[in-house]
Amino acid sequence: MNGYRLAPKPASGSVEVEVESVIQLRRFGDKLNFCQKLLDLISKLFSLVT
Repeated sequence: MNGYRLAPKPASGSVEVEVESVIQLRRFGDKLNFCQKLLDLISKLFSLVT
């Protein structure tokens, strides 16, 4: 062996929790991205007016 240890395999329950966490973080990130794009659009519209 080359000195590296293999990480123990997580239990299937923890994998499900990890997958659900990743999905929720992705949704949260998508919402933040949408809000940022919306704010950018609003600021561009206001900058065109002035």
